[in-house]
Amino acid sequence: MGQRNNENIMGTGRVPAVLLKMGIPIIVSMVLQAMYNIVDSMFVSRMSDLPNLEHTGEYAVNALTLAFPIQMLIVAFGIGTGVGMGAMLSRLLGMKDAEGVAKTAGNGVFLGIVISAAFIAFGLFGIDPYLKSQTTDPVIFSMGRSYLRICTFLCLGNVLWGVYEKLLQSTGKTMLSTAAQISGALTNIVMDPIMIYGLLGCPAMGIAGADEFYDLWHKHYFRPGFGECGHRLWDFL
Repeated sequence: MGQRNNENIMGTGRVPAVLLKMGIPIIVSMVLQAMYNIVDSMFVSRMSDLPNLEHTGEYAVNALTLAFPIQMLIVAFGIGTGVGMGAMLSRLLGMKDAEGVAKTAGNGVFLGIVISAAFIAFGLFGIDPYLKSQTTDPVIFSMGRSYLRICTFLCLGNVLWGVYEKLLQSTGKTMLSTAAQISGALTNIVMDPIMIYGLLGCPAMGIAGADEFYDLWHKHYFRPGFGECGHRLWDFL
C-alpha cells in the first residue's frame, strides 16, 4: 500500500507541489500539440512549384487551412472524452474502487473507438461536400481531400492519444504523456521535410507527408500497462 501511495502523489503530496508537478507538463503538452500544425504549415509553404502549377506552397497552405477545423474536431473529441473519463477515474482512485477504475478506463477506450469510426465514416462520405462548401478551386480541393483522408482514416491514433493522455494525467503521471509529446514533436520536425520534399530516398509525398507521420506517431504512442487503471477493452460491458 505504501508503494502505491508513493506512486500516486495526488493522494499524499502537498497541493502546491502537486499543482506544479502536474500543471507544468500539461502546459508544455498543449504548446507542443499546437506546434504540429505550425511546423506542418512552415514546411508545406516552402514546397517547390510543380511543373504545371506555380505557387504550390500557397495552394497547400490554403488546403491545410480548410482541413484544420476537422483535424481540431478529431483532437477535441479525443481530449474531451479523456477529460471526462479522467475526472471520474480520479474520483474512483480516491475511493479505491479498482473495479470502477477498470470500467471507466475501458469506457474511455471504447468511446474513443466509436468516435474514430464516426470520423472514418465522415472521411468516406463527408469530405467532398465539406470542401465543396469551402472552395471552388480544384487544386485546393484535391490537396485538402488528400490531407483530410489521412486525418480521418488514421484518426484512431489521435482520438486514443487524447483518451490515454488524460487517463495518465488523472493518475498523476503527467511526465509520461509530456515525454511522448516532446519526442513526437521533435521527430515530427525531422520527418516533415523528409516526407514532404522526398529527402534521403523517401518518396516526395507533398502535403500528404505533413500528416502521415503525425497520425502514425499517435497510432503507435500507446503501450499496455497502466498500473492503477488496469483496464481491458471489454470493461465497458
